[in-house]
Amino acid sequence: MAEAPLPYRHRRMAVRLLDRYRRLLATLLTAAALVSAVLAVRPLPAPTVQVLVASRDLDASGPLAEHDLAERSLPADAVPSGALAVGDRAAGLLLNAPVRHGEVITDARLSDPPARPYGRDLVAVPVRVADPGVVDLLSPGSRVDVLAAGGHDDLAPTRAGPAVEVVGDRPVLALPEGAGPGGEGGALILIAATPAEARSLAGHAATSRLSVTIRG
Repeated sequence: MAEAPLPYRHRRMAVRLLDRYRRLLATLLTAAALVSAVLAVRPLPAPTVQVLVASRDLDASGPLAEHDLAERSLPADAVPSGALAVGDRAAGLLLNAPVRHGEVITDARLSDPPARPYGRDLVAVPVRVADPGVVDLLSPGSRVDVLAAGGHDDLAPTRAGPAVEVVGDRPVLALPEGAGPGGEGGALILIAATPAEARSLAGHAATSRLSVTIRG
């Protein structure tokens, strides 16, 4: 008997292999179809955002440091409004309330001292100027010298000596609304000064009439 041609023998071997592994192949094909169906209906992964969270329980007793914060990836729809993103300035700012470990830091949790843009060691100091008309010439950003002249009564101009400079070349932070003439007289302005200058201003305010000269 003549030997079957080579292609015919290969076809017979392929048929025998298919017969032997038919169930296995059917199972694999079914599993592949199920996986494809799941992938087709599964929603795409939600976009995430990197935010800053408290790395430990924090109180509001001091400014934030770098080690007080940690990065965390959250789904975009779970990030609260005003959350600080990675790269936002937070170190050096103050919390206005305690926060728990893992809590997202938002702008509502932070207190940015108004004098900080002018220097890390400066504080905001209210100064009551004796002449309220001068305040009308000022605006936030104006730079002033604060002078003190002894005496609070009507005879002060005749009894007082030369005014002394208490602080010099300090920026005006704000002109509080409703801070015009009151029971103490004068008008209120808010300036940036060092803590030592703030103490000096408080002392002079108790015994002297304060005025300002405008630098710019």
